[in-house]
Amino acid sequence: MRILVLLLALACLVILPRSRAGHVPLVYHQVGGGGGVTLEIDPATLRRRVETLRASGYLFVTSSEALRLPASARTASLRFDDGFESVYTQAFPVLRALGVPGTVYPIWERVGQPGYLTVAQLEELRGAGWEIGSHTRTHAALVDLTPASLTRELAWPGGDVPGMGPGGGCLAYPFYLQDARVRRHAQLHYACAVAGTFGVTGEAHALPGPLASPWDDWLLPWRAPLGADLRVPALLAGAGLGVLGTGDAPVTAPTLWNPAAHELVGSGAFSLSWEGGVRDTRFLWRQGDWVLGLNLLRGGASYSGASLAYHVGGPLTVAGGYGTAGPLGAVALALGGYGEVWARALPGSLVLGTEVLPLDYLRLRAEYDVVTRRGWAEGVYALPLRPGEGRPLRALLGYDGSLYAGASLRVGAHTAALTTRLDRPAFGVRVQTVW
Repeated sequence: MRILVLLLALACLVILPRSRAGHVPLVYHQVGGGGGVTLEIDPATLRRRVETLRASGYLFVTSSEALRLPASARTASLRFDDGFESVYTQAFPVLRALGVPGTVYPIWERVGQPGYLTVAQLEELRGAGWEIGSHTRTHAALVDLTPASLTRELAWPGGDVPGMGPGGGCLAYPFYLQDARVRRHAQLHYACAVAGTFGVTGEAHALPGPLASPWDDWLLPWRAPLGADLRVPALLAGAGLGVLGTGDAPVTAPTLWNPAAHELVGSGAFSLSWEGGVRDTRFLWRQGDWVLGLNLLRGGASYSGASLAYHVGGPLTVAGGYGTAGPLGAVALALGGYGEVWARALPGSLVLGTEVLPLDYLRLRAEYDVVTRRGWAEGVYALPLRPGEGRPLRALLGYDGSLYAGASLRVGAHTAALTTRLDRPAFGVRVQTVW
């Protein structure tokens, strides 16, 4: 069973990204600095990378133009997030000389502020063939918002920024974070939207956005055809860590687990939690209305399983699977943009659960096993610090037979957390990456 799970993970991480090989998006923020994984690039390096892809037969287009070309076309696009003024002063002269357009995604509240693009500069870029997209109104973490706040964040600025408005452009999700609720709101305003590493094949509102790296001068020719980035080896290493360990411990199943998840799923996710020698590894991969799930539990308990969920339509998602505990069945119902409720059935277990966002930046999860009469619950709240960075510092409190508390830090699409038991000295760590 463990070998089967690992093979499925390898297939998802290595083979499936090839389906996006026709288009190569390069994602940057500041221009003119040195260093950083995705934030900065100097003009000479930008020129060199454009010339490298051109020599390999790639045609440079804007984000939305790539959608109108055949999937087999070898195209590339340059994406500049946040709307820094350096895009105009540093990148624009280089790309104009090369005859290459770019796509800039400004944060609308920052247009005209010191260090950011002005309306006049945006208009000049558009007149030179660039595409003006959107990076939302305030750069909020969209997956943490309720429906009303999503509407405010994703609407085009209209009269707030003269001359700017919907014109078939794209949205860039802040921090690469999106889910089904966010994608539905994006479809109301934008022709397309770009997300994280792998994206979803053929889905205009979950396009891939692989991270650039300081080593792309030699790495780019390799990763461009794969449609991948440096998260691939990290995910492979995590999958290998999840497989390691004995299977002799008592068979159980993961907790706070919705196999029929869809409403709160982006394009994929990998998570690993470790406490008291118990490792809980989870992997999700979405293609359209289908979501593949892999679960590995090692240590004081053991479980290996795979599930496949299908979004039937409207609020309904169903799932089936199999693992060391036997056959699995699950169903989930969306709650009008506020989360979902679910039921999960395994031999000897029937669990009812929910995951909701009752307020902006507050996420609650809970479930109850009606057979064993056990319950679990956890709440996470993003502290109102650095709102323009998506409130990265979060506090959590939970119960799984005993109380625990913790804190997490989210950097981009990656989260790291530390937890501690409140009744005994026991500590845990969690890491997660989403796309």
